[in-house]
Amino acid sequence: MKEKVLQTIREYSLVQPGQKIVVAVSGGPDSMALLYLLHELSSQLDVRLHVVHVNHQLRPQAAAEAVLVKKHAARLGLPVTVCKINVTAIQARLKLSLEAAARHGRYRALQHVVRRVGAHCIATGHHQDDCIETLLLRLLAGSGLDGLKGIPVRRALSSGIEIIRPLYRVSRREIEYYCRQKGLQTAQDLTNLQPIYLRNRIRLQLLPFLEQEFGPSIRRTMARTAEILAADSALLTELTEQAYASVLLESTGKRVCLSLPKLREQPPAMQGRLIRRALWAAGAQRVEYNHVKEVLLVAQSSLPSAWTPVVDRIIARREYDKLYIERDSRQTGQTEMRKVLLQLPGKTYLPWCEQWMEAKIIPNKLAQDFTSSPMEAYLAADEIKGPVIVRTRQAGDRVRLFRRPGTRKLKDIFIDKKIPLRKRDQIPIVVNKGQILWVAGVDIADEYRVTPKTKQVLHLRLFAENSSIKKLKLKDGAKCRIK
Repeated sequence: MKEKVLQTIREYSLVQPGQKIVVAVSGGPDSMALLYLLHELSSQLDVRLHVVHVNHQLRPQAAAEAVLVKKHAARLGLPVTVCKINVTAIQARLKLSLEAAARHGRYRALQHVVRRVGAHCIATGHHQDDCIETLLLRLLAGSGLDGLKGIPVRRALSSGIEIIRPLYRVSRREIEYYCRQKGLQTAQDLTNLQPIYLRNRIRLQLLPFLEQEFGPSIRRTMARTAEILAADSALLTELTEQAYASVLLESTGKRVCLSLPKLREQPPAMQGRLIRRALWAAGAQRVEYNHVKEVLLVAQSSLPSAWTPVVDRIIARREYDKLYIERDSRQTGQTEMRKVLLQLPGKTYLPWCEQWMEAKIIPNKLAQDFTSSPMEAYLAADEIKGPVIVRTRQAGDRVRLFRRPGTRKLKDIFIDKKIPLRKRDQIPIVVNKGQILWVAGVDIADEYRVTPKTKQVLHLRLFAENSSIKKLKLKDGAKCRIK
């Protein structure tokens, strides 16, 4: 058994000479065998060990198990850390199942110890039978290839810390025999004998049935299948990363933007893998088949502004040839100013688009060029009476744009110009007495164009200014920022 573990460590390069390993020890036979095997191999591998036990505080015997782990660590002369976590509080805060909350808290505690003691990885006692059970568990749940590969021999966490599983090719029977031969006192989690969890029913009922019907070699066959699937999954993951780089337009940690034309060039199976990859990049914690399918429906929709909620407050939305997968930033229960009075002359901040609009009056005789552009407008000030308002669009807005025949709905103008739906509510509309003067970023209204008879010209300029956040020095020397 020791040679099998050593071969696994070397084949997969799980550790390097001089490294420190955090060994997660629950007190059960699996983790206890792992601890003693790594201790036997530590000189040969040139590694140092640090024992960590996580007390989930869920069972009456939890405190005794922590004491047991401490005794074994002291017997081997190894440093030990015992962490206590409040699983019920984690469950309530993150809205997880009890099992998922325990796993979340356990790995957070282990990562904390890794950083504190300067270790390089976390060794866990997962073994061949765990991998087989996971294969069957995910097969029954309808998982794809990435799920059916079972538990990987090594896995990198989001923090960069790696989990290694030296017992990857060791069976539960071998572990139990090793513990008996060594006379190791181990803890027994009685919940593992209760068929209330699906994994327990697979272990206690399904696997014995398969062995009875198809022979004891069925376990080795399924373990081999999991290894083959793991190798295929690794290859597909590499190909997915290459394809992802070709379709990715933007990735900020909270938002991912993919090129729809390039996404559609990929085979259907690869499209699904790319969507799953993008959902993870946008922060999704658990991506299922239905989530991927919902995003693909948006990508394949004929509506240029289609969107759908997906999972973990992440939405998928189209902007014509772009597919965005991002956190839903829409806020409810808040009222936001959508209309401001234009300072004339002066600068006016537009909070809904986080831009400024500058207004000036220019005598016609001093003007050089009155050609309007998307971000600048020249208007006949003589035709403007009373206050000028800058607002967002409203239902029923109509305007006749510069040198265009007849008035049109603003909605139709936005559609023709392929302005994304989410951006339409951010476009500043300059109005006077209910009439639109300028649709910023689009064009001016024809009736307010500058002519040779115009005496005064209103010059409007839309811009973003970093200095919109100004520093003020107070009398007492303190500083503040205002927008």
